[in-house]
Amino acid sequence: MKKILFLFVATAFLMSCQNEDDIHQPDLPPAPTNGGIDFYDLKEFRVTLAGDDLKPDETGTWSIHSGMVDDKVSFNNVHDPKTIFNGLPGEEYKLLWQVKMGSKTTTDTVKVHFSPLKTEILDDSHEHYQTRLRLLAKSYDKGMWTVEGNYLQIIGQSHGGLWLPDEESAYITFYGFENTEYKITWTTWYGSKSASETIVFKSGEYQQDEALEDLGKLYSPSYFKRNEAGDVTELVMNGDGYGWMFSYEDQFPALKALKHLTKLELAGNLLEVFPSVISAHYHKLEYLNLSHAQFTSIADDFGNLVELDTLILSTLNVASLPESFGELTKLRFLDMSGMGLKSLPESFSNLTSLNYLNMELNQIEKLPEQIGNLKNLETFRGPVLSQNIPNSFSGLSNLEFCFFTVTSKPATLPVDFGRLANLETLWLSGDYRVLPESFSDLSNLKDLSIRYGSGVSSLPENFGNLVSLNRLNIVLRLKELPASFTDLASLKNLIIHGELDNLPSDIGKMANLEILSAGHVKLKAIPESIGQLKKLEELMLSTNEIASVPASIGNLSKLTLLNLSRNKITRFPPSIANLANTLRYLGINGNDYPEEELKFLMDNLPNTTITTRQEGD
Repeated sequence: MKKILFLFVATAFLMSCQNEDDIHQPDLPPAPTNGGIDFYDLKEFRVTLAGDDLKPDETGTWSIHSGMVDDKVSFNNVHDPKTIFNGLPGEEYKLLWQVKMGSKTTTDTVKVHFSPLKTEILDDSHEHYQTRLRLLAKSYDKGMWTVEGNYLQIIGQSHGGLWLPDEESAYITFYGFENTEYKITWTTWYGSKSASETIVFKSGEYQQDEALEDLGKLYSPSYFKRNEAGDVTELVMNGDGYGWMFSYEDQFPALKALKHLTKLELAGNLLEVFPSVISAHYHKLEYLNLSHAQFTSIADDFGNLVELDTLILSTLNVASLPESFGELTKLRFLDMSGMGLKSLPESFSNLTSLNYLNMELNQIEKLPEQIGNLKNLETFRGPVLSQNIPNSFSGLSNLEFCFFTVTSKPATLPVDFGRLANLETLWLSGDYRVLPESFSDLSNLKDLSIRYGSGVSSLPENFGNLVSLNRLNIVLRLKELPASFTDLASLKNLIIHGELDNLPSDIGKMANLEILSAGHVKLKAIPESIGQLKKLEELMLSTNEIASVPASIGNLSKLTLLNLSRNKITRFPPSIANLANTLRYLGINGNDYPEEELKFLMDNLPNTTITTRQEGD
């Protein structure tokens, strides 16, 4: 009975407690928050977190519980359970994820560990590099190159379209000096963290291909030639935009590697300073062209170029040559026209192999006293000289072509000038009044011009010995020519200026004469023998004192031009009509002839242009 009663009472008690719970249910703790998994050794310095999605009535917030913080450290969205967290390399972070639901908050922590910052340097150098490197480094926010050892320069290369100062560019070409050891370090930063990488580079000697690369010609083989050994032997850079580099060996030291060059052309380049690399290192040069440059002096060691055969230094502004210039004893061709020279060193006479010399458009005081040592000289295109040529000039036994100007008055030639037995062309500018007797010994002379003076007043009596002469252009101050003059049987072209009263009466002996010009010389008459010049094509005798024209004029069957203007002619011989088929021009203006003479000429020379009047008549 007691047991039954106990059970009843217990049952009633339990039912009573159950009713109380239904009325006063206790508060339960919220479910735990899950911030996601931990992350370790992340190579990238950002990670997508993996917190549980929020319920509609929940809000969440990320924060940093521990770990280094700077401007790079952040959450993309602190309220997104799966936001991206940006951290620093080498750091471990404890991230706090707080979730609120009403007034209740739950938290969870997530560990994130980033790998340390690392960088690397990629060597992208060409095979031919011995004194330089092309390096590409891994970079983050910024970087900087540092070098242990004296080096030339660092040049940043374009990479990614971003311009940076050279030392801060991740992609560079490093230029060192030859035979030098370097430690090259690249340091890069990510936020406040940094990492470095160092390479050791021991340079070799400068390479020819390095020089060609500096000159922008490595991949342009039309500019250079190599020999069988691969050495660059010829380089042609006339008027080239890179030619100026030769003036700055200190900035482009690799240029010294072109030491095998035998030919170098740098005409028309902006060479403001003489390219000393040439005289210091290019000792095999045989051909060198530095014309139209801007340097004003030549290196003292220019004589090192002992193999030079051809040298062109025209159109410069260089007043003098170094004394060592005389050491170029193999030089055969030298062009210094318009060089600006004011003087020549005495050593110039040592250039005994010289065959061609051009010094036109220079004004120098005098030639070296021993210029005659240039025994192989065949062509001398001379300067304007303040003094007469030295006596040794007559020793140029192989000279064939010669001209120069002398400003001293009177101008004179050495008494033994006739020793120049091979001379074929001689053009003299200056006040030459007397020619030495030996002048008649120039038996090979074909072209003689003596101009721009008051006039030669004395020709050698044996002037007619110049039997090879076929062209003569001369200023004279004579009454008549020497008797031997008409022995110049080879003469084709005779041009006389100055004063000459009479042509030789036997001028007809000069059977090969094709052109005869003697205008403005006060000529008194035309010799009758003129008609014997069967090859004469042009006869120009204007502005003289000629009163009559010989009848033999009609025998000049090849005459095409006859200028008799401004003389004293009143009649023309009927025989002139014989020229109707050949004469193309006749000048008679300035003569006092009657009208019927003009009519006669016009009727009988229908194919001839006749000039009867000109301004100044």
